[in-house]
Amino acid sequence: MPRLMLNSRWVDLPAAADTSLLDFLRQDRGLTAAKPACGSGDCSACLVLVGEIEAGHTTPHYRALSACLLTTGQVADCHVITAEGLNGDQLTPVQQALVDQGGVQCGYCIPGLVVALTGALLNGQPLADAAGGNLCRCTGYGGIRRAMAAIRNHLPSGPFSLDQAADLGLLPPAVAQAGHALRVPYGELLHFPDQEAVIAGDTDWSVQHPHRVGGQSLLQLHHLPGLRRIEATADGLRLGAAVTIEEFQRHPTIAANWPDLPHFLSFFASPAVRASATLGGNLVNASPVADMAVILLALGAELTLAGPQGERRLPLADFYLGFHRTGLHAHELVTAIHLPHSHRGAWRLHAEKVARREHDDIASINSALLLGPGEAGHFGAVRLSAGGVGPVPMLLPKTAEFLVGKPITPATVRAASQLLGREVAPHSGPRGSTAYKRRLLQHLLVGHLTALCPQLHFADCLR
Repeated sequence: MPRLMLNSRWVDLPAAADTSLLDFLRQDRGLTAAKPACGSGDCSACLVLVGEIEAGHTTPHYRALSACLLTTGQVADCHVITAEGLNGDQLTPVQQALVDQGGVQCGYCIPGLVVALTGALLNGQPLADAAGGNLCRCTGYGGIRRAMAAIRNHLPSGPFSLDQAADLGLLPPAVAQAGHALRVPYGELLHFPDQEAVIAGDTDWSVQHPHRVGGQSLLQLHHLPGLRRIEATADGLRLGAAVTIEEFQRHPTIAANWPDLPHFLSFFASPAVRASATLGGNLVNASPVADMAVILLALGAELTLAGPQGERRLPLADFYLGFHRTGLHAHELVTAIHLPHSHRGAWRLHAEKVARREHDDIASINSALLLGPGEAGHFGAVRLSAGGVGPVPMLLPKTAEFLVGKPITPATVRAASQLLGREVAPHSGPRGSTAYKRRLLQHLLVGHLTALCPQLHFADCLR
């Protein structure tokens, strides 16, 4: 029988691995602090802390995740801390600050906010970043901001161990002690069963299956250690397909190679979704505006695909065959993504995303450009990608090849922009007309080039 550590004791989980964690907590365990609301990870009213011992570590790492997007199979052998589990004989420093600074009103969003801020303190992360996905309809964000300032002023900087968190009053002693009982839950990928749904972070699958009643067999890639690592290789970086967006965003090797990339990834969904969604999942979803697909296309990524017949390598540029169609063979999985080195910063990346909301939204258009070294005053090698201008995320080779070796002048950029307008033929839709998307992509090209080449000025390149 699968089980999890729930707050301070082990409990049995349903036999069906696709049972909603939110439903299990509320209906089976009577823990109703995690609230049902958006059902898609957009509001963070249902946040819980999920602790697990990751490969190569001996103590649990805790992430604030949306229970509405998690299956019980995803949290088997993990430590789940709900807002009720944070309650002790007195208010925690987070709860007290929210009360003192007027950050509490109706209370619907507050449990999720308390969980988000507690998770940030445990991991030594900025409070405002962690609370970025928590929507509040009635309190007003002024009181929440004041509470975060009070927490920063009265607590030391993390990260904190479980025992330190208990000493500071962030966790009840019994809950902190329960975290020490975790063991490494990972298994190994031994077969490719054809009857199972294959999921990693649950963030898309759960949205597509909101009324699941349990019973579907799931292959949980998140629990496989070989798919959770970021490793330097002789020719670049190897990213396990189950590495989360947050792990990718915060990894020092990524920041060292592509310093602008972590900032761009802050526009990928909400913090809770970034903490669960995976690189491989975002690619296999095959959305025309998949943020990671557009970035990794510009970087020249290759995929390792594994199945019953063995492994093979495939350029990401050849992976997409049509709208939500990929080059995966029957029973194959994406197991790794391979990136080239930046050659000590000689290659530079810039990415842009336009959506109806600046944060936590699907792109109308997104684009990335990789620029290599060239002769003085001239463009070097260029790789340009875009999403939202066709049925799949795509490279734009004609515009990229036109720029190679050309002088870095506004006239060159204007000519490339005109060529780009002829290279794409986006369809009109809810997120923009054909003419709007074409013109917007031309502006994103100018944004890339003026960001990477300071001698260019945006207005001159459009004139």
